[in-house]
Amino acid sequence: MIAKGYRLTFLAVLLFLGAGMIAPALLRAQTSNDAIQTSLADAVKRQKEEQLHGKRAKRVISDEDSLGPHLHQVQGMAASTVIIPYITITGMVPDGVTMSVPPDPRQKMRVSFGPSLDSCFDLECAESTYLRLLPLTFGGRPRVLFETDDSIQGNTARIFHLEITHDVRGKMLATVAFIQTPASVATASCIYKASDAPDVETDCEAFIGSLQIHVPERYMYVRHNNY
Repeated sequence: MIAKGYRLTFLAVLLFLGAGMIAPALLRAQTSNDAIQTSLADAVKRQKEEQLHGKRAKRVISDEDSLGPHLHQVQGMAASTVIIPYITITGMVPDGVTMSVPPDPRQKMRVSFGPSLDSCFDLECAESTYLRLLPLTFGGRPRVLFETDDSIQGNTARIFHLEITHDVRGKMLATVAFIQTPASVATASCIYKASDAPDVETDCEAFIGSLQIHVPERYMYVRHNNY
């Protein structure tokens, strides 16, 4: 009877020790399982947030960003004979497009600022002067396809779309921006062959859309006898 009692006591101790070892293991397993589920839940949550942020980012991409990363800035001036210091006008173009004179024959689009319209203080004068000077500065016979009123940084602007018949270069297309400033009218243009329109029309429009006018905070007028 005593031996039997010892055996029962021994079995009870074993069961107690076994339960003590199994319970923590089960607790660790449960904790690990909960951690895995939490980790998976966090991963799914982060993925959804990243997808959501990615969709939102696509909706706020600017026109300038849509041109791609390989861009550089070009600049010109306006009112250089009207005020000191003069007004600066800038725009963004793809790499490979320069304002070199003569232009690189390999580039399909040509951008420029000017000619000087310092004698014009309204858009109508600037437009007629530009169309009159274009055959002398670029050559060819321009024809206005259509025009639109616009605004650039709060400045009244007008965008001309031209077709130019050139005796040497053939049929050309141009987009020209006339921008009213406090001192004169600034102008920027992009010209390309009609046959190259599928390749460069978007870049040309984006250049016009990226234009910015930089008017000095302080300036003085230059006095002239002719105007």
